[in-house]
Amino acid sequence: MSPSTGTSFPLLIKLSLALVSVVAYSIIAELADRFEAIESFPDTGLWFHYVVGAVFGALVLAPYLGPRQKIVRLILLCAASALIYWLAVWFVTDGPIGYNAITSFVLAGAGAALLSGLAVVALAPRAFDLRLVAFTLLAGAIGGAAFDLKFAFDQYLLAGHAAWQMLVCLALHFSFRTTSTE
Repeated sequence: MSPSTGTSFPLLIKLSLALVSVVAYSIIAELADRFEAIESFPDTGLWFHYVVGAVFGALVLAPYLGPRQKIVRLILLCAASALIYWLAVWFVTDGPIGYNAITSFVLAGAGAALLSGLAVVALAPRAFDLRLVAFTLLAGAIGGAAFDLKFAFDQYLLAGHAAWQMLVCLALHFSFRTTSTE
C-alpha cells in the first residue's frame, strides 16, 4: 500500500483504467449514434450520459473504495458519477453561459472534477483534504478547457474527454492520504 496515496492501486494502473474509460466512452458514443437512428429506442442521449458517467465511476473512482461494503459503495459511486456527468453536460449545453463559450467548459469541468472527488470522500470513503479541492478544480478546469479544442476528425470530443479524465485521475491520486477506513 502506498502511504502517500492511501490505495493499493499504483498510479500507472489508475491511468490505465482512466484510458480504458476513455476508450469505453468512444465505444458508447458510437453505439449511441447507431441506436439513435432506431426510432423504437427511446432517449438515447439521456442513457448515453448516464452510462458514460457510470463507467467513469467504475473505472476511475472505484479504485479508492475501502474494504467494507464494496459492491454497495461501487453502485453508489457509479450512480453519483452518472449524475455528475449528466449535470456537467447539462451545464454546458443548457446552462446559463452557452455551449460555444470556453467558460462553460472550464466551469463544468472544474465542478464535475470537484464533485467526483467529493463523491469519493463521501462514498469510498476517503479523508477530506484541501488538496482535493485545489487539485480537482485545477485539473477539471484544464480538462474542461480541452473540450474547446475542436478537431474535424473528433466528432465525439474524445480529446477533451481524454484530457479531463486523465487529469482528474492524477488529481485524485495525489489528493488522498492513507485513512483508517482501509
